[in-house]
Order: sequence, then C-alpha cells, then structure tokens
Amino acid sequence: MADEKLHQLLTQVHEQLQQQDSLDKESQALLQQVLNDVKTASGLDDLDEIPQDLSDRIEQQAVQFEQAHPTLAEILRQIMDTLGRIGV
Repeated sequence: MADEKLHQLLTQVHEQLQQQDSLDKESQALLQQVLNDVKTASGLDDLDEIPQDLSDRIEQQAVQFEQAHPTLAEILRQIMDTLGRIGV
C-alpha cells in the first residue's frame, strides 16, 4: 500500500515539474536528485542502503518550494510521510 502511494506521489511530482516553468536549474536538479533517491529507496529491501539524509533533503526542498510552488511542497511532505510509514 505504501509503495503504491509513493508511486502515485512520484507521478504527481513529475506532472507538476512538467507544468512548472519557473523552477531554476538548481532547484530542478536538487528535486530530480531527491526523486531519484526516493525511487531507489522504495525499491530497496535493506533500509541501511538508503541515504541517511534523504528525509532532510526532502524537507529542505518542501520548505524551499512552500511559497512559490505550494503544490510541490505538499506532495514532498506526503512523500516524507509515506517514507516514514515504511521505515525510511
């Protein structure tokens, strides 16, 4: 169930990214790295292999996007919640 929710949230982020022209290159790169890490983490059975700072980076991106991109910020927070539920 959590994996399904995570997949839905990642899809939503990708859709939002396609609609957002106002993200600078640095923000796009950071967000893409976070998304790649989340995808990798969701497929790992061993939680020790997941980057230790993943939640921190997701939170950092959510805070950064809060005013200019509230939908992205909310989706990132939902991803954090979902990862927390699966033990990441």
